[in-house]
Amino acid sequence: MKKSKVTDQAADRQKGLGIKKKSKVAGVMITQFEAELPEGKTTPDFSRKPIAITIQEGKSTNFKAIVVGNPKPIVTWTRANGEIVFHPDTCRQNYNESSHEHTLEFPKVAPEDADTYKCYATNDYGRAVCTAVLNVIEVGFSKAKELQKTYGDDIPDFLRKKLRKRTIAVGVQDDKMATSEAKILEILMNADKKDYERICAEYGFTNFRGMLKKLKQMKQEEEGMDIAEESERFAFDDEVKHSLIQLDKKHDGGLYTKDEEGASVFTANFKVPEVDFALKIQEVKADERQDALFTCVLTAPQNEIKWLGKNEPLSNSEKFEITVSEDELIHKLIVRDCSPSDAGIYAAVAGIKSCNAWLVVEEDKEASSIGKKPARKNTLAGVEADADLLRIAKEQQERYQLERDAAEEAARLKAQAARKQSVEAKKKVEAVAEEPERRASIKGQRSSSIVTDVADPIEENEEIGENSLFMESVEVDKVTVGDGPPTQDIGEGKDKVEESEEEEEDEQPAAGKRVRVRQGPLIEETIMDPGVHFLIGLNDCKAIIGEDAELACKLSTEDCVGIWYKDGEEIKSNEGMTIIKEGSYHKLKLHKVPEEFAGKYKFEADGRKTEALVVVEDPPRFDPEELKTFITPVTVKKGHRATFSLSYIGREPIKVQWFLEGEELSDEANIKLENSDGNTRLLLIKLQRKDSGEVKLKLKNEYGTAEGLTELIVRDMPTPPMGPVEIVEASSSAIEIKWRPPKDSGGCQIDNYILERQQIGRNTWKKLGPIGPLAKYRDSDVDHGRRYCYRIRVETEMGTSDMMETEDIQAGTKAYPGPPSTPKVVSAFKDCINLSWSPPANTGGTSILGYNLEKRKKGSNLWGQVNPSQEMIKAKGFAVKDVVEGMEYEFRVSAINNSGAGEFSTPSEFVFARDPKKPPGKVLDLKVTDSSYTTLCLSWVKPKDIEGVTDEAKGYFVEIRPVEDTEWHRCNSNVVTTNFYTVKNLKSMAMYWVRVIATNDGGEGEPQDLNNYILAMPPPVRPRFINSKIKSFMVVQAGNSARLTLNFEASPWPEVTWLKDDVPVSRRVTISNAEGTSQLLIPSAVRSDSGVYTIVVKNIVGQETFSIEIRVTDEPKPPGPVEIEENVPGTVTISWEPSPDEKRDDRLYYMVMKRDSSKRTWNTVADHIFNNRFTACSIMPGREYRFRVYAKNDMGASKPSESPKWLIPVKKEKFTVNMPKSQTCNLECPPRFLVPLKMHVAPQGYECYMSCALKGDPTPHVTWLRDNVSLNTNTNYYISNTCGVCSLLILRVGSKDTGEYKVVAENPMGRAECSTKLTVRE
Repeated sequence: MKKSKVTDQAADRQKGLGIKKKSKVAGVMITQFEAELPEGKTTPDFSRKPIAITIQEGKSTNFKAIVVGNPKPIVTWTRANGEIVFHPDTCRQNYNESSHEHTLEFPKVAPEDADTYKCYATNDYGRAVCTAVLNVIEVGFSKAKELQKTYGDDIPDFLRKKLRKRTIAVGVQDDKMATSEAKILEILMNADKKDYERICAEYGFTNFRGMLKKLKQMKQEEEGMDIAEESERFAFDDEVKHSLIQLDKKHDGGLYTKDEEGASVFTANFKVPEVDFALKIQEVKADERQDALFTCVLTAPQNEIKWLGKNEPLSNSEKFEITVSEDELIHKLIVRDCSPSDAGIYAAVAGIKSCNAWLVVEEDKEASSIGKKPARKNTLAGVEADADLLRIAKEQQERYQLERDAAEEAARLKAQAARKQSVEAKKKVEAVAEEPERRASIKGQRSSSIVTDVADPIEENEEIGENSLFMESVEVDKVTVGDGPPTQDIGEGKDKVEESEEEEEDEQPAAGKRVRVRQGPLIEETIMDPGVHFLIGLNDCKAIIGEDAELACKLSTEDCVGIWYKDGEEIKSNEGMTIIKEGSYHKLKLHKVPEEFAGKYKFEADGRKTEALVVVEDPPRFDPEELKTFITPVTVKKGHRATFSLSYIGREPIKVQWFLEGEELSDEANIKLENSDGNTRLLLIKLQRKDSGEVKLKLKNEYGTAEGLTELIVRDMPTPPMGPVEIVEASSSAIEIKWRPPKDSGGCQIDNYILERQQIGRNTWKKLGPIGPLAKYRDSDVDHGRRYCYRIRVETEMGTSDMMETEDIQAGTKAYPGPPSTPKVVSAFKDCINLSWSPPANTGGTSILGYNLEKRKKGSNLWGQVNPSQEMIKAKGFAVKDVVEGMEYEFRVSAINNSGAGEFSTPSEFVFARDPKKPPGKVLDLKVTDSSYTTLCLSWVKPKDIEGVTDEAKGYFVEIRPVEDTEWHRCNSNVVTTNFYTVKNLKSMAMYWVRVIATNDGGEGEPQDLNNYILAMPPPVRPRFINSKIKSFMVVQAGNSARLTLNFEASPWPEVTWLKDDVPVSRRVTISNAEGTSQLLIPSAVRSDSGVYTIVVKNIVGQETFSIEIRVTDEPKPPGPVEIEENVPGTVTISWEPSPDEKRDDRLYYMVMKRDSSKRTWNTVADHIFNNRFTACSIMPGREYRFRVYAKNDMGASKPSESPKWLIPVKKEKFTVNMPKSQTCNLECPPRFLVPLKMHVAPQGYECYMSCALKGDPTPHVTWLRDNVSLNTNTNYYISNTCGVCSLLILRVGSKDTGEYKVVAENPMGRAECSTKLTVRE
């Protein structure tokens, strides 16, 4: 069973025991609070959970999560150690409404941010939780910092000398060497060939050929170079931070070591990433000004790959957008606003693997022909299916994880075997010779220092040379770090050292060498109650002048009250801002924000605070009504002028720019720009057709930009039609041609095409007249074998275009006929099937000579010809006799003309070779199952089969006839195979006769009528109100409108009546009735409108009433002056003058509040007082009291009337305190386990939580061991010790975690142990 270290105990107590269930997303645990969920409600779940992140210190990162559930879940974040401090500079929580993503952002990651974070999604029915780990890589290594951690301020002198600063000279060259021949060769090695000559000329080298020879020689020697010979390929930085940068080439992989003063400090194995493409990028075809997308999927995660476009590296810019998925497997490149110059080969490079594909950009010839820039397209070319990409990426992620786990396990086993073999060999060789020296060395170590391992990249079992900085000896007995207990003295005895050497195989050095012992402070992890804290902090807000803005934050409790500040001064609700508290949410709403509201706002509650900046901006804006008029396209004729004008508002200065098709306009001969306060005007003179396009107005000031778009259409003469002409038919009887419309119709609709024809050999042209707007023509007045030429012109309202002339076309070319109609079955018998068909519409230019008929059995793929091949069928029908009784056939037919046989028709329906069937009988039990004002539902029983009289019915027809009509109307054109049907589109309250007819292959049977006519109306229903929650009392403030809406159901339509105090309502009240609803509206209520309103809904079935009391009132006026008098010691009597509204408001009462000098808040001491006096008790002498009296009614409370101060002086007496003598108590005791460890059996991949309780004084030092190996410094285990409860948490249990776990507790009084075993189940 999975266990969580951080739980929301308050929610569990509120809902009771939860039901644990798994999510579809791995690693998510859901707790359901109720056994059964209401309909439509669901528990929270993660559709996308946050993933583990490893990032370098100082970078920015974030956790992302998407949650689902009904009602909408609330998302909170916690961390395992401590609490999350929300601040805009360190950590903030956000929610993106468009993508529905909840994010926890770290603008600048620090080492203290490394922790295990949990994300909770909670609603009323459950909670979902998942974890994500943030690992932070600290930049650089500082010897001074690590020695300071180890030795504190007492650093020995011989080590203090080693902390001097020095400069690494490797890789640093002077200015003269920068232009040396070796440097130029290095630059040429990494440059393209086309840039060689330019680079040599830039650095002053004229011997270009000699340089090429040396470069060729260097490339041949490159493969044999080692790292020492290639030092110029690496670069080192100075002083503390050391880094090694090398080119991304395959042979650069290997083992790299950082040496400092002869000592090997860091060792790293650099490997070229073994990554390949699971899905390579594909060729993309995009239209001009469209976006293009290249997508690839890797076999292993990689945070970035190289993208190349036409051999040039690409990066994120306005032109190119490079994105990577969360799992770092899907990489995408988007090319924005494609142009013909962007076409070419694009490549993706991952490690030493690469793939490439073409980008083909199709030019918009229509726009370019008229000198017009194509319009921007918002579509995306090359879009792959997201589901397929995610599926491939998921498969690669699982495969990569399995391969990595197998490789790690193999490497671990191999290293363990090699280590064991090496230790055994050393033991055998050196056991006898070095035994005395080893014992002497162990004795000497009793006064030697403990060397602490501070270098994280070095493994625990690694041996360090004699010259290593960390092997220097320091003469101290014990090392204490921080407040932790002192570590064990190594020199406590020979026996302990020998025992340690036998247990740990990794610490077996050769004779005379020092051993590095990994030790450090054991920091007790304490879990503290964070108290009131912010779950969601304030975010910076940008507000526009005159619009509303809101600041909101969320606390961890609903019981806390906070204070709002602006620029350090407390603020409260007023006309410009409102403070709202909704549960744990605290909001500050700013109404119609002025410039004075800008500043820093802070919210403080229970010592916690969060702050944000409100920036008031005044960007340029358009008037919506004028903008709506502006965007309407403007159409003018060629040579005319066009005017564009638009008003705007915003903070000056405002930069005004006009654009036509993306090009900025300025004052010229044909362009006039006029700008005034709040208005701009563009005048275009003598417009040409090429000036058509998108007109854009852009306004910009310091706060933002605004754009307005419209369209300019300049009409002109059309261009000629576009060729070449397509010949559709050229037969002996007709010529049919098609062509393409003109490139530019002049901005007008094409009215006609005008054609002329010339017979080749003659000089005259024959006018064929206007033929309409379709770009095709069929000329049937032709002579067989003659050749013809045609001229085509375009006619619009602007005029006629130039002509387009076709090539010679001959009438009478060979053409086959088209397919005939689908064969129709006339009749079918057991030995003959009669068919008929219609001739083809396209005869191929000649007459039809005959037909070929083919048949095919059902289930077969072979067609067989029915008529002999030499004898075509002359008629348009045929009797097929070559059939087998009971078999099912289909048929097709082709036409034959002088050119030959044409295409076959579509196959006919399948038909059985059997004698005709007999019509079915009448349907049974015909009845009406339901009805409404427009529909009627019928049902019936299938008719009985009587052998020799009727056959089985295959379908049914439903017919209706109005009572006043004599003709039956069929409701369904196609046969209904079911035994029920719904008749629609009936007239309300009309009377109809209904009947049903059964049918089969033998024809239609006799109709079955209903016994009586039916009425188009639903079944009678007594009136009933259907409002889910109807209030019987309503309070309305005087001057406001009162609206009451009631829904009901009744059949037939009822009569609705409204009454006030049992009399009809006045004309001031507006009543609106509709289908199933009625509404009462009082536009401006006054006190006389108060009363009981009753609605009466009545029809022929019955009636229903409902009454509601409406009380019209207003906020009461405050009571009169308040007086105080003391009649009895310890009590005071407060009296006041009644409120002026007391006489006309019978529901008015009073409330009294009190505040004394010892408290700052007002407390309610009495409420619902219906007289003008109240006696307050518990009045203490020496305190100053104030009282407030409020008048209250249904609308709220009045302003308070405050009393004068009341004070009874008191004489203070001297206060003496007698302190009892304290007695010491010795509570020291050795460690003792109160609750021992239990046996654990955990499934693989789940959490395992071990805990025990112990007692001891002084506080014992606790050590956790697995198979006698300490786990206190192992980061894979989460260990805590709180108030004597020791716990160990394994997040994901694996087979390697199996073994014996032991807890050892030690203090000066003694030692105690407790052990258990963990078994991992597959």
